[in-house]
Amino acid sequence: TGADKGLGFALVERFLTEGFHVFAGQYETDVNLDSLSTTYPDRLMVVPLDVTDLTSVKEAAALVTEHIDKLDILINNAGVHLEPEDTRLEALDLDDRHLERTMDVNAFGSIRVNQQFLALLRKGDEKLIVHVSSEAGSIADCTRVSWFAYCMSKAALNMQCKILQNYLGPEGFKVLAVHPGWMQTDMGSPDADFPPEVPAKAIYE
Repeated sequence: TGADKGLGFALVERFLTEGFHVFAGQYETDVNLDSLSTTYPDRLMVVPLDVTDLTSVKEAAALVTEHIDKLDILINNAGVHLEPEDTRLEALDLDDRHLERTMDVNAFGSIRVNQQFLALLRKGDEKLIVHVSSEAGSIADCTRVSWFAYCMSKAALNMQCKILQNYLGPEGFKVLAVHPGWMQTDMGSPDADFPPEVPAKAIYE
């Protein structure tokens, strides 16, 4: 999911390079995915997907099911960070619904996707669900004084991972939460530590 740009696009490119068939969940139209479709016409399918819209998620799952009867790996990558940098509690605009939007994408989006694609995953050989989380979701290691929505959404995502592992582990599933680091993306910064291709390679490995 969230394959339009940044880490999502880098993951699509990495898995294609390694020989996988990839279904790329696309929220925004992006020429990069179009270019990959030209390079890998037989192994890439771009799937319209808004993880906040259950109808969209159901339609995406139905479309994928038309082409395959099992899915080995699901990567929940879609995410947003909508708060102004280092905005303290007193200055937050709580009328703009950034709290609700952040939680809806970052935490609830993936549970919609997990639910609708579970039947395909149960038939897969790998039974692997990967969630792109963040150290920002760690309660034990938290030192921040802001970023309420983002940090709370990632903490909720981490709890989802734990519950899913408890539920699906007996069936042979592995449910992972990964921290990709500070990346040179729209969500990160041009001054970040590395381009998204670096964590994409590490996540693949």
